[in-house]
Amino acid sequence: MEIIELLKLPFFQNAIIAGVIVGVLTAILGTFVVLRRMSFIGTGIAHSAFGGVALGILIGIDPFVSALIFCIFTGFLIAFTSRKFNISEDSAVGVFFPAMMSLGIILLAFVKGYSPNLLSYLFGDILLVSKTDIIISLIVFFIVIIFISVFYREMTYITFDSEFSKVIGIPVEIYDYFFISLISLAVVISIKIVGIILVSALLVIPPLSALKFSRNYLAYIIYSITIGIIVNVGGVVVSYYLNMPPGATIVIFATLIFLLSLFAYTIKSK
Repeated sequence: MEIIELLKLPFFQNAIIAGVIVGVLTAILGTFVVLRRMSFIGTGIAHSAFGGVALGILIGIDPFVSALIFCIFTGFLIAFTSRKFNISEDSAVGVFFPAMMSLGIILLAFVKGYSPNLLSYLFGDILLVSKTDIIISLIVFFIVIIFISVFYREMTYITFDSEFSKVIGIPVEIYDYFFISLISLAVVISIKIVGIILVSALLVIPPLSALKFSRNYLAYIIYSITIGIIVNVGGVVVSYYLNMPPGATIVIFATLIFLLSLFAYTIKSK
C-alpha cells in the first residue's frame, strides 16, 4: 500500500498523531532527564507502572489511572528516600523498581478468570491508539508545555546547578516532585506507544542523540524534539510495512539513530 493511501486510514492517522505528540513530549522532558543524569529514575518510574496496571486489572478500574498513581507514588518514594536517608537515587531505584514489578506479579496472581493481554501493556501497540487516547495525550502535552514554559528559568537553573538554585531561593525539592509527576504522566500516555518495558528509551535516546550537536540549550531541545518525532513516525511506518511490533521497532529505530549520531560526531570531531 502506498504511503498516501496508508495515511487515509483512521487507525494510521491516530498512530501518527500519537507518535508526534509523545515524541515531542518525551523529547522535551528527556532533555532534563539526560542532563540531570536521571535516566535510571525514568526507568524505575516506567517499570513501576506494571504494578499499577496489575492493581487496576484486579480491582476493576482503568489500568492507566492506577498506573499513573503508581508511577507518581514510586517517583516520590525514590526522591524522598534518597534525600531523607542520604541514599543515592540509583540505589533507591534499584530497590523500588523490582519491588513494584514484583508487586504487580503478585497482584496478577489474584486476578480470577480472563485478564487483558499483558503484552499490550508491556510492549505497547501504537496502531491501536484511539481518539480518546489522543485527546488524553494532548491534555498531558499542554500540561507539560505550560509547566516548562512558565518555569523554564527555574528548571534550567536546577538542571545545571541545583546547589546554586537553592542559594538563590528556588525550592528545588518542590520542583523535583513536580518534574517527577510530569515524567509519570509522560510514561503513562507512552505505554500504548512502546509499552512499559521500552518507554524509558523515548525519554533517553532522542535527547542523548541530540546532545553532542547542540551549541546551546534551545538548540538541544529543538534537535531532541526533531529526533523524537522522526523516531516515532518512522518507527510506525517501518513496523507497518515490515509487519513488526511497533513499540520494539520504534526503539530499534531510535537506537540506530543514536549510533549514527555517535558516528557522525566522531567524523565531525576529527
